Amino acid sequence: MYSIGEFSKIGSVSTKTLRYYDEIGLICPAFVNQENHYRYYAADQVYTLLFISELKSYDLRLEQIKAILNSEDEQLLVHFLKQRIQELDNQMQENIQLKHSIEKKMLKIQSGGNMMDKKLDLTVEAKVFAPVYAMYKKAVIDIGQISNVIGSVFEEIYKNGLKPDGPVMVFYFDEEFHEEHANVEVCIPVMESEKAKTCESVKHIEQGLCAMTMYTGPYSALCKAYAAVLEWIDDNQYEIVSAPFDCYMNSPQEVKSPEEFITKVCFPIKKK
Repeated sequence: MYSIGEFSKIGSVSTKTLRYYDEIGLICPAFVNQENHYRYYAADQVYTLLFISELKSYDLRLEQIKAILNSEDEQLLVHFLKQRIQELDNQMQENIQLKHSIEKKMLKIQSGGNMMDKKLDLTVEAKVFAPVYAMYKKAVIDIGQISNVIGSVFEEIYKNGLKPDGPVMVFYFDEEFHEEHANVEVCIPVMESEKAKTCESVKHIEQGLCAMTMYTGPYSALCKAYAAVLEWIDDNQYEIVSAPFDCYMNSPQEVKSPEEFITKVCFPIKKK
């Protein structure tokens, strides 16, 4: 048996972390002395600790690692590793796209362009948003994981025998931007049918007046569109009445670069 200090040294993990692992049931001491509450670990638990450390080095989440250990299911491990590979592929693609954006900015400056764009050349107008039935899912997420939520909504659509019928919509409920815990609702319009009307995961989005603009460019620069719409709302004596939302008019799979992304930015409004 190893004391918690010895076990900590063997696994290169702090005793604080080991206590947390015990608290969440990831790896618990083989024996706890009831008199002094000292923790002791068995020799074969070294391999479990090293396995946990290995999976953590792949950036698997602790709840995923716990599920793997509890189930002892190799296929579940393979599933999580495939997910992680996809995330890394996405990150590499994003880094390549970011590099291209930086190069484009440098070229613009070196060609005599302004360092800072001070003109928002976007057309904003008030339009009535048509009513739709939409499969929806609410979540509080790291905004970088929004594609996972969108994917799960598409899965629900097909699982319920429905058909998508419009661009993906993402509603934002936070009063201020929270990148790591954004309060969002993903809605994907579906074809109107009796099945859609009775499905618990489908909602009817009423028609309403919105200040809208169409923005072409990377999602990271959507703030330009938000600024233009907010300025228009203020200049035209309107006020925002509910959560703003984006409509993704195309997807990353349909275009060659983020510069071709088309997003409709919508703010529900009424006259002051």
